[in-house]
Amino acid sequence: MSAPAGWYDDGAGVPRWWDGYRWVEASAAYAAPGQPAPVPPGTSANTVWVWLMVLLPLVTLVPVFGYLAQLRHDLLALIALVPFDGSSPDMGRFVAAEMSLIFSPWYLVLMLVGWGAYAAWVWFAALDARELAARGFVKPFPWAWAFLSSLVYVIGRHVVVRQRGGRGAGPLITMVAIQVGAFILTMIWCFVLIGDLSTALVSAIPYR
Repeated sequence: MSAPAGWYDDGAGVPRWWDGYRWVEASAAYAAPGQPAPVPPGTSANTVWVWLMVLLPLVTLVPVFGYLAQLRHDLLALIALVPFDGSSPDMGRFVAAEMSLIFSPWYLVLMLVGWGAYAAWVWFAALDARELAARGFVKPFPWAWAFLSSLVYVIGRHVVVRQRGGRGAGPLITMVAIQVGAFILTMIWCFVLIGDLSTALVSAIPYR
């Protein structure tokens, strides 16, 4: 009866991976003394937890777009209240418009969702590290790095997974793509907002 898959001495004093039927040559490069052993060749590092971390920013898009739309509306309303003709402003309406910029309902929703997402990232990172350890990734990338940034954790875990012989670059590629897409959308929105504010100012300032 064949021995079950696992790390064994191949008879020459070299730890090698036995897949249950034969020695796997690709595993001959064993970890240096004192370093964690590599995982069985081809071990997947994709867990449901890391994918939840990666895709969670998409959930925050609704409050983000809601807040940005409200911000644009409030800024245009504030410009409309500025008396560019030298007359006295309606201070009641002007102060109310300023306060709406600070105490926008969408801003409160965005803050709550943001803090909730931050807590979820840290929790998912802890569960992901535990799952990786269960799959044989000894001493996975510390999940506490998620306190700094979910992107930092995903990059770090990818490096460790590759060093241990695991596979699964999808989470890192997807997260980078989401980050780049968010940056591009933010830049587009800034240009659109600047254009709208410029048009509103030109229309509000009287020509002499």
